[in-house]
Amino acid sequence: MIKNIVFDLGNVLVDFDPVRFVREKNVNDQQQELLRSEIFGSVDWLRFDKGTMTRDELALAVKARLPEDLHMIADDLLATWYNDLHPLPQMAELPQQLKEKGFNLYILSNAPQDYYLYEDKVPSHHSFDGIFISSDWKLAKPEHEIFRAFYSHFRLNPAECYFIDDNAANILAAEETGMRGFHFKNNFASLNKELSQFKLP
Repeated sequence: MIKNIVFDLGNVLVDFDPVRFVREKNVNDQQQELLRSEIFGSVDWLRFDKGTMTRDELALAVKARLPEDLHMIADDLLATWYNDLHPLPQMAELPQQLKEKGFNLYILSNAPQDYYLYEDKVPSHHSFDGIFISSDWKLAKPEHEIFRAFYSHFRLNPAECYFIDDNAANILAAEETGMRGFHFKNNFASLNKELSQFKLP
């Protein structure tokens, strides 16, 4: 029986869109692509998410790969990117609706420490029973260990959990550790149909 609904953050509850973040800066198309690739598309960003690299260390690494005329813009992006996060409209009410039906709610996400600067943008964030952020644990999806640490920390039975994530590899890893999941691709109607199957006693 499913008792716990577990949400990813980016492109599930909020729209993580590096193309948009960079497009809003006053730079040409080639510079936009360079900034997007060297910041958000880099291995260093994954380290930032995992908590093994600080924002200052990320900035130094990124600027070492960028031309000098983009350094100030890179600094600005790293300081403000989360200001452009917005709740996904169709998901804005879902956590609270599930909470009212009696489900426990959790977040399990790859996210840097910047999460604590933008957590109020997360729909119904006060409704969640637990938040598990990769950078707090120096672990990251789709590593199996982050799922095991999540279950252990909140004393959850993975068979009683249902995971919603936009990354297929993360869903597979969740299933391999005992938690069923749904690959969310803005397919809100299909998600609602899946969730409607779960009935609490």
